[in-house]
Amino acid sequence: MKRLYYSSRNKKKTIDVFQMYLQLQSLFAYFRNKDFFVERLNITSEFFPDEVNHKAMFEIKFMPFPITKWDEHEVTEENIFDTIEFLYIHVSKPGEKGWFTSDSGYNYLDYVGYDEEAGKEEFRDAVNLIINDYGQGFELTHFGEILAKGKHGLEEILEADVPEYDLSNIDEKVKNAIKKWKNRHLSLSERKQAVIELADVFEWLKKTEKLSEALDSKDERVLFEIANNFSLRHHNPNQKQNYDTNIWYSWMFHFYLATYHAVIRTLKKKNLV
Repeated sequence: MKRLYYSSRNKKKTIDVFQMYLQLQSLFAYFRNKDFFVERLNITSEFFPDEVNHKAMFEIKFMPFPITKWDEHEVTEENIFDTIEFLYIHVSKPGEKGWFTSDSGYNYLDYVGYDEEAGKEEFRDAVNLIINDYGQGFELTHFGEILAKGKHGLEEILEADVPEYDLSNIDEKVKNAIKKWKNRHLSLSERKQAVIELADVFEWLKKTEKLSEALDSKDERVLFEIANNFSLRHHNPNQKQNYDTNIWYSWMFHFYLATYHAVIRTLKKKNLV
C-alpha cells in the first residue's frame, strides 16, 4: 500500500459512506483520465460506452455509471465496494503510444500495449488509501476482494505472514480461516466456523506431538478448554451459554491466531519443523 498519512495510520480520521462515495468519484475520474479503463471497458475522459452499464448490471446487479449521479439510497457500502471490485478487474495501465494504420489506410495514434498487473497494483494502492479509513478499516486484496482489516490494534495479527510449516494440514487452514474471518459479510455461524478451524490446527499439532514442544501442559490444556467451554465443539451441561458470542468469538479468534504464531515460531526456532 502507498504511504498512509498520520491520521490514517493512527485512526484519527474515519470516513462515513457518503465521504467514501465522494472519494470514489475522484478515484474513478483520476484513473479514467489516465486511460486505465480504455483496454477493457473502452472508457475515456471523452467517451463512455452504454454497454459498460449493462455489463456492470449483470455482474454486480447495479448500474454505477455515471458515478457522480447516484441517488441517495444508492450510496451504500455494498454498491461502493461492488463498484470498486468491478473497476479493479477491468483496469490496466497504458504503455507508450505508437502510430497504427487502419485497413482503410488511415494513420492514427494509439497505445502500443497495456500492463494489467501494474494497473491493478496502482489502482489497488489508491483504493486502499480510501477504504482504510472507512469503518473498522478495509483493504482491496491482490485477488480483487475487499476484506475487513480488523479493529485498530488487531489488524497487525491479521496481516502477519503465515510462517511456512505444514502446507496442507496447517498453513492453508490458517490462511483460509483468516480469509473467512475478514469477509465483511460474515455471519455469526461463519465466525464460529473460522474459530473452530483455528482450534483444529492445535488439535493437529497435538496429535503430531509438536504442541508440547512449544507449550507446557497447563497452557496446552487452556487452548482446548476454551474450545470446549464455549460450545465450539462438544455439547455438555457445563458449557457457558449466556455470553455475547459476537464479542467472544472475536476474542477467541485473535487469541488462537496469536497463539498459533507464537507456537509455530517457537517450533521453527527450535528447528523442530
